[in-house]
Amino acid sequence: MARELPLGRTPLLLRSVAGKTFHDQRRSLPWWLGGIAALVLSYASFWPSVRESGERFNAFVRSAPAWIRDLIGSPDLATPEGYVRSELFSITLPILLLVYGIGLGARAIAGEEERGSLDLLLSAPVRRSRVVVERFAALAGGLLLLSATAWAAILVLGPPFELRLDPAGAAAACLLAWLLGLAFGSIAFAVGTASGRRALAAGIAAAAALLAFLVNTFAPSVDWVRPLRWASPFHYYAAHDPLVGAFRPLDAAVLAGIAVVALAVATVTFERRDVGVG
Repeated sequence: MARELPLGRTPLLLRSVAGKTFHDQRRSLPWWLGGIAALVLSYASFWPSVRESGERFNAFVRSAPAWIRDLIGSPDLATPEGYVRSELFSITLPILLLVYGIGLGARAIAGEEERGSLDLLLSAPVRRSRVVVERFAALAGGLLLLSATAWAAILVLGPPFELRLDPAGAAAACLLAWLLGLAFGSIAFAVGTASGRRALAAGIAAAAALLAFLVNTFAPSVDWVRPLRWASPFHYYAAHDPLVGAFRPLDAAVLAGIAVVALAVATVTFERRDVGVG
């Protein structure tokens, strides 16, 4: 684990809270970026063989029970858009972004408080609100790097395997994935900032993500769950397919709104909470 430096003792280029946060991730973040690129490459390499059997799989899905179609999303594996949506955007990429976002969000403030290094950070001439905003900016920036890497990998690594997507559609899909990860990462961030407990923040955000996923998955086939889908961030992520030009700005706005509200809660609670700084 990289040794963290108090803000006031870092080199000049690191004398910002966001810069320090990225500096602390200098060893782990490249592995995340490389892992996403490798994941996209593996999916692209399987596309030629999947394309040949795509119609047979589509026929199987159409004949399956409704709950199975709801769970796997009824993908059309005979098209590049359907294949990428099913294999990358339906579960895999969101899970990676959620793990990264919730983990970073939970430890952004609460992690340092539990380690006893937060008092060193706050003893520097920096307002608490700035600490919160810049830590949030680092969370958003890290997730944006992962999402942008996925977009670039799709466009660069897909064509050699005849997997070609519209760049704008792929960008819109990655934008929604970024906002989804940011929404739940912000929930972890807000809970950790308000409570000072990293495990609590990660647990609440992970439970919220799982519950939201289940609600969105089973809403089409379970009557009493159907009205709840509007409360699930996954609904705004998955209800429309931007890969085929069905991007709705409202979906992005709702996900961004969750992050903004969480940031406001984190800022207010951190300003008022006693964190033991003399």
